[in-house]
Amino acid sequence: MHGGIRGGGSQDRANTLVALLVGAVAAAAGVASRRVARQRRRAQLDGGLTPTREQLHSMLANLSEAVTVTDRERRMRYANQAAADLLGCATPEELLQLPLGTIAAQWDSTHEDGRPMVAEDVPSYKIVNGQSAEPMLTRIVHRETGEQRWRLVKAAPLRSPNGELMAVSVIEDVTEAKEAELRQRFLAQAGATLSSSLDYEETLQRVAQLLVPGLADWCAVDVVDANLRLNQVAIAHVDPDKVAFAREFRNRYPPDPNDDSGIYGVLRTGRPELYPEVPDELLEQSIRDPEQLESIRAIGMRSVMLIPMVVAGHTIGVLTMVSAESRRSFDEDDLVFAGDLARRAATAVENARLYTERAQAALTLQESLLPARLPAMPGWQLASSYAAGDTTAEVGGDFFDVVELDEGFLAVVGDVTGKGVQAAALTALARYTLATAARFDPSPAAVVSLLNDVLVHRPDISLLTVVCAHVVPSASGARLRLTSAGHPLPVLARAGHAPTTVGPPGLLLGMTGGARWEETEIELAPGDTLLFYTDGVTDTPSGGERFGEERLLAALTAAPADPQEMIAAVQRALREFQVGDVVDDRAMLGLQVVGVATARNDGAGSHHPRVSVS
Repeated sequence: MHGGIRGGGSQDRANTLVALLVGAVAAAAGVASRRVARQRRRAQLDGGLTPTREQLHSMLANLSEAVTVTDRERRMRYANQAAADLLGCATPEELLQLPLGTIAAQWDSTHEDGRPMVAEDVPSYKIVNGQSAEPMLTRIVHRETGEQRWRLVKAAPLRSPNGELMAVSVIEDVTEAKEAELRQRFLAQAGATLSSSLDYEETLQRVAQLLVPGLADWCAVDVVDANLRLNQVAIAHVDPDKVAFAREFRNRYPPDPNDDSGIYGVLRTGRPELYPEVPDELLEQSIRDPEQLESIRAIGMRSVMLIPMVVAGHTIGVLTMVSAESRRSFDEDDLVFAGDLARRAATAVENARLYTERAQAALTLQESLLPARLPAMPGWQLASSYAAGDTTAEVGGDFFDVVELDEGFLAVVGDVTGKGVQAAALTALARYTLATAARFDPSPAAVVSLLNDVLVHRPDISLLTVVCAHVVPSASGARLRLTSAGHPLPVLARAGHAPTTVGPPGLLLGMTGGARWEETEIELAPGDTLLFYTDGVTDTPSGGERFGEERLLAALTAAPADPQEMIAAVQRALREFQVGDVVDDRAMLGLQVVGVATARNDGAGSHHPRVSVS
C-alpha cells in the first residue's frame, strides 16, 4: 500500500499518460506498417513518418513526467527531457548513451517498507517478461550525496512494428508529497504515543523507536536531571547489538558539560545543530581519544541533527537523530520537522514531571492524614487498607483512625466530600477533632456532635460522613457503642451467623447545628469481627452496576474471620467485579476480638491490661 501517493491524482495522471503514449506509438507503428505493406520507397516512407515522429517527440519532450522505453535487455531505447533531468543527465541523448546499470549503481533503492529493491521488482522488467506490473513506490538514496527521493513508477507493454515487446514507463518524483505524508503520519503516531503514558522515559523510548528506521537510523533522547546534567533516557536502532554498543559507549565516554557544541551546547543555547554531512576531518577535530574516534567511525555517521526540547522557554532535553546505514543526508526541512517533534516531546515530559510531583505531594499528604500504623490493642487484632481510586493525583478524603483511651479505644472511619487541598485540610480537622473530643467524652454520639459544631461554624460548607465506635473490655469480650453520621454501617461477622450491618443510621456532619445522633450498644465475643468501610467499596463500578452492599455481604460470608484475610477477600471480590476506572477512594478497617482483656493492679496504683484467650 502506498497511502495517499498511490491512490491520488498522481496515479490517475500516470495511467492516462501511459495510455496516450502507447496509443501514439501504436499509431506511428500503424502508419509504418501500412506504408511498408504498400512497398513504397524508403524515402517516401521516411518522409511520411516524419510528421508523426516529430509530433510524438514534441508531445513527450514537453511532458513534466519522466517517460522512458526499455527493451527486454533493460536497455533504454527512448527517454524524454524530463527523464534526463530526473536521472541526472543534461539531455536524453546523454542518458541513452550511459552504460547499462550506471543509473542504478548511483542509488540505494528500497521498497516503501524498507526491503531492498531487486531488478525483478521493477515494473518495466515484469512487463518485458510478460508479467503484469502494479505501480511501484520506491525510496532511493544517492550513495554520494545522501539525497533521498521517492519515485512512483508505472509501466505498460508496447509492441514495436517488428513485434518486439518493450515497456513504456512513467516515472514521477513524489518526494515532497510522500515525505509530507510520512511526517504527518508519524506526528499522529507520536502524538498518540506521547499521550499514552505518564512514564515519560518509557514514552520517549517508544517515540525513539518510532523514528527508526523510517526517519533516522539512530535516535537518542537526553533529558535534564535535578543536577542539570543530561541523562540519556532513550536510544533506538533496528539492531539490538548496536543499541547495547551505544549504551556502553555513552557510559565509557560521557559528553563533556563544558563543550561548546554537541548536546550540552544545544542545551545551553536552545539552538539546534544540523550537520548535513559528517566528514572524517570533523570527527578528528572533535575527538582526541584514538579509541573513541575509531568507535565513532564504526557507527558510520552520515548526517546528524541535535534538536533542543523546549517548553515554556526552557530547554529540558535534546533529541538526537543520526543517519548512517541509509546514507541519507538531513536537510532544513528535516530539521523543521524534528523541531516540531521535539517540542511535543518536551511538553509530554514536562506534563509527566508535573504530574509525578503532584502525585508524590498528594501521596505524602494522604499518608500524613492516615495513621502510620495501627496500635497494638490487647485482646484485639486490627487490620486496615487504603486504595486511591482516582488517577488525577488529588488527595482523597477517606480516612480511618484507632485512638487509644484511658478505657478502651475509639475506632473511626470517615469520608470527606471532594478532593484536593481543601478536602485534605477538612480530613485533618476531622481526624484530630475526633481524637481530642474522645479524650474528654468517649461517647460516640458526643464525639460526632462536637465535630459537627466545629463544621457548621466554618465559613465554607464542610460536609463529611463518619462512623464512630467506642470499644471497652468486658467480662465476655468487649462492649461496643456505635454511631453513624451518614456513613455506611459496619458489618459484623460472627461464627454461625450470616454477616450483617449494625448500628443506627444518622445525618451526615456539617448540615445543621441542632442535629443529634443515636448510639447502638453491642456485646462482642472472641472471634467476632467488625469491618468498617467507606462508600468507595460499594460504589465500585462494573458497567452500569455498582458492587453494592449485597455483594459485600456475600463476599464476607465466605471470608475468614481474621481481619487481614477478610479485607483481602473483599479486595479480590472487587477486582473480579470491577470494569472501568474506580473514581473514589476505598478505605477499610477490620477489628477482631481475639481474647478477653481485663485489668490487673501492679501494686504501684496503675492498671495495665492483660489478655486471656478463650
